[in-house]
Amino acid sequence: MQINKFTKKKNGMYNILLEDDSTITVYEDIILKYDLLLKKKIDDDLKNKIMKENEIYVAYNMAIKYITTRMRSKNEVTSYLSSREFSKDTIAKVIIMLEKDRYIDDISYAEFFINDKINLSNDGPNKIVNELLNRGINKSIIEDKISLFKNDLELEKINKIADKLINTNRNKSSYILKNKINNYLINLGYTKSLINDVLSSKDFSDDSDIYKKEYNKVYNKLAKKYSGKELEYKIRQKMYNLGFRNNDDF
Repeated sequence: MQINKFTKKKNGMYNILLEDDSTITVYEDIILKYDLLLKKKIDDDLKNKIMKENEIYVAYNMAIKYITTRMRSKNEVTSYLSSREFSKDTIAKVIIMLEKDRYIDDISYAEFFINDKINLSNDGPNKIVNELLNRGINKSIIEDKISLFKNDLELEKINKIADKLINTNRNKSSYILKNKINNYLINLGYTKSLINDVLSSKDFSDDSDIYKKEYNKVYNKLAKKYSGKELEYKIRQKMYNLGFRNNDDF
């Protein structure tokens, strides 16, 4: 089939009109590589070869655009290209090209990811590790780079978060507050032993004043419905649920 016409498109691509009125769309680099000039004839084998190689160019450029929005892991780029229905062979070749050109580098990705989490979030090391695993980063890379999150830094962050929660939850019993802080820090991915060390060193408010305030609130509410021993039982039950475990001390 003879090449009858070229039509320039956007992004360095061209439509090539063949003599059978079929059209193929390829990058300019492909045209130069295969010396595709007007009136040149191409057979089906060459056409198929051109289209397969052009697919790699298309996938590569799509991956570049995907990466420019933010840094991506190898697994993220692979999943993205797969979602765009490129063949496994094309994806594999594109990944090699991207790694060679340093557009994707899981070691650097892990390091930047951890530093961003340390500086811009309250996430602890365990949560960060799980997020990197979900992004397909190799476990050995994660284990090496998570050392950036040192114990003294983790303790500093735990202390800061605990102090803030203590100061903003003055109406809660020490029992409830400790559990709340403990669970919150665990969900953020901090180390249990370090959490326990920090919480055991904290001076929580005296429950007696909090108890009296909460008791009055509960009494005024329940006294409208109950009286006598039933009222006393309902109050004790409610106060227990609020975290006051040693009511008899007040």
